[in-house]
Amino acid sequence: MGKYLQFLMLAGLLTLVAACKKNDDGKGPADSFDRKAMLTNYADNYIIPAYTQMSQELDELQTAINSFTSNPDASGLQQARDKWEQAYFTWQKVELLEFGPAEDVSLRMFINIYPVTVSKLNANIAAGNYDLEAFGNKDAQGFPAIDYLINGIAATDADILSQYTTDVQATARRKYLNDVSGKMYSKVSGVLTAWNTYRTTFVESTGTDAGSSFSRMVNSYVLYYERYLRSGKVGIPAGVMTGIALPGHTEAYYTPGFGNEMAVTAVSAVTGYYEGKSFDGTNDGTGMYDYLKAIATKDDSGALMADVIKTELDEAKTALSGLNIPLRDAVQTSRPQVLAIYDQLQEVVALLKVDMVSAFGISITYVDNDGD
Repeated sequence: MGKYLQFLMLAGLLTLVAACKKNDDGKGPADSFDRKAMLTNYADNYIIPAYTQMSQELDELQTAINSFTSNPDASGLQQARDKWEQAYFTWQKVELLEFGPAEDVSLRMFINIYPVTVSKLNANIAAGNYDLEAFGNKDAQGFPAIDYLINGIAATDADILSQYTTDVQATARRKYLNDVSGKMYSKVSGVLTAWNTYRTTFVESTGTDAGSSFSRMVNSYVLYYERYLRSGKVGIPAGVMTGIALPGHTEAYYTPGFGNEMAVTAVSAVTGYYEGKSFDGTNDGTGMYDYLKAIATKDDSGALMADVIKTELDEAKTALSGLNIPLRDAVQTSRPQVLAIYDQLQEVVALLKVDMVSAFGISITYVDNDGD
């Protein structure tokens, strides 16, 4: 019996040693990949520059709006529109960064929840007493609210100006416009300030557990693509699940020519971020593409999954670029084409949410409940 126990102990020890050797010898590219270098590239070359530019442009927007509301005229209105357009397009490259300090303050809620609920916005103006920090006002502020206030509140520029000069609520409306732009700048500048401190925590958290920087970043990235790009910009307006087009749910509804360009800009941003490119697009650093390529996961045809994702993203951008009429109109007059674009966007979801995430060894921590 003693010899038998000794044999079992020896066998167990040999098995343990063999297992340890197997683990030591089996370190693949994913185990040796420098995630800290990747996170550093994202922080220094994309995230912080993104919030820096966003903060600057919202400051300029706030200045232009303050100037307009101080003396409402055609020139001031156009200046406010120009700064709104510039900042809104920049936001298309920033919105995918809803993790860390941005997640802590629910930044998206203050910047780009659409469609704007006009009745709620007007009720706020009429009351003159509102709390833009309240969750209930998420759809009465941000870029969509400003779009309505400077582009959609009346049919002509002359009539829009009268809303800020002779209308009975002109004073209250001017204040609301100032407050909305001020809130946007305050929130983004606060996130930028927080990132300058959070950066060290972000780049040092190199694990793949649910609370790690990498896991939180990837989850935010995939969530943005699935819920806010695929569904928000295309699927919901096209009525993918309901079968009924909802043109009123398109982004930049009161400036319909921008909706298509914004969607294309967003896909370009998602692609560039995946590749590890800098915010301005001039430098190519280490990104998720490089990590996935190092892991060398392949699809059934033997193609590297890293390249498959890049190809599908490029095809989604091409499909969106091929839509030659405003998305707001296309969901009604060219719905089959819009649905085909949605299908192309959908191709990427499984690649990101299943293949890429599994290869990275992280878990999806959000629940997709947008019904799309």
